[in-house]
Amino acid sequence: MKKNYFFRLFAPIIVFSANCAIAQTTYTNQVIIVNGGDYGNPDDYVTVAAYNPGSGETTEFATIYTQSVQDAVIHGAFVFVAAQDSIVKLNIDTYEKVAAVSATGVNQLATDGEVLVASFWYPVTENFVKTFSLDDLSLITEFDEISDEASGIMIKESIALVAIPGAYGSTTGKIASIDLDQNVVLSEDDYGESFANIGYFAFYNDVITAFMKTAWGETDSRSATMDLEGNVIEEFLYENAALANLTGQAQNNFYAEINNGIGLFNLETNELENPLVVAPQQMTIGASVIDTVNNLIYLTTTDFYSTGQGFIYNLDGENTGSFEAGISAQAIVVDYRNSTGLNLKRIVEKLNVFPNPASSLISFSIPDDQDMVSTIISDISGKVVYRNTEYKQIDVSTLNSGIYFIIVNTETSVFTGRFIKN
Repeated sequence: MKKNYFFRLFAPIIVFSANCAIAQTTYTNQVIIVNGGDYGNPDDYVTVAAYNPGSGETTEFATIYTQSVQDAVIHGAFVFVAAQDSIVKLNIDTYEKVAAVSATGVNQLATDGEVLVASFWYPVTENFVKTFSLDDLSLITEFDEISDEASGIMIKESIALVAIPGAYGSTTGKIASIDLDQNVVLSEDDYGESFANIGYFAFYNDVITAFMKTAWGETDSRSATMDLEGNVIEEFLYENAALANLTGQAQNNFYAEINNGIGLFNLETNELENPLVVAPQQMTIGASVIDTVNNLIYLTTTDFYSTGQGFIYNLDGENTGSFEAGISAQAIVVDYRNSTGLNLKRIVEKLNVFPNPASSLISFSIPDDQDMVSTIISDISGKVVYRNTEYKQIDVSTLNSGIYFIIVNTETSVFTGRFIKN
């Protein structure tokens, strides 16, 4: 029996206003990629870059002088980066560093729009959860009641749930509930052996789902559903499904890295509905995220010492694009914005390119009411190999054999496709 609700049971409040007639539209502004660099090179530091879905270009805009990256989260026009021994705040409109704070052992980040919550792990031995000011990253609270190394954070109604897998080799898993309004730990509960290696949470229809990451050398994973009081409803085992990091949630669909690909959990049925939405990658997945506006998955792969790549997939698992990612790009987040404008660009999943495969010329068609602005072709590494302001027929005879991605920008849309050059 839990003494505190995990989440507050508030009835929904509907506020009517005569000034709410203007509808807002959410769109994808850019994708932020944080690269840890070559782990064997002490002079190869963390870098931060922005991928523009319209131009297909990745632009590096900041360096953080440390050796690895753990997480990143966006709030408004700012990205907060957890990088080994520090937390850094960057303006992603001006691409300037705004603030930084020492944070040795920082692990995961989350925000409710009021404070930044950070979990901590090795080498720290106490104060495994802290909150910081979103303004200047000054420390607000250290929660010394949290007993061990902490991981994923989920915030609802100003209550933060924190997964506590403990140090490496721990055989039990705990969950802490923190009231961010009052700056107090409401509870820390030990859920036992079946929650060992707890990593992160999902929330759907007033049910919390905890996901346990697969331990090194094992092949199965587990999840468990809980009510709002923290009582376990049911536990689930997924055989031959090695679970790593989360990708993201879209309503009842929860995407995560499984067997070095991307799998889909159904939060209504608690089934691993599709373990192979995206097939296993040739190199290790560094990070992944779902763009819920355009129904795309962005992921990075790496060997951690010499190379890395970025790939874009639709939710059918089709590879629709690539981007430059760098070595060890282990944090990736989507920058969503809201606009009242009616002329926003949107991603259209497929552009028909013909012939495909091609040896010399390719052609494509777009709707007659669209005015073309630019055409960009990139190779599988994300390098731009062709750019022009128009043309619906392109000479590709000088390109090397391989897979290429094409982006066509119009005044109102972005069309993406792919072709093979013989």
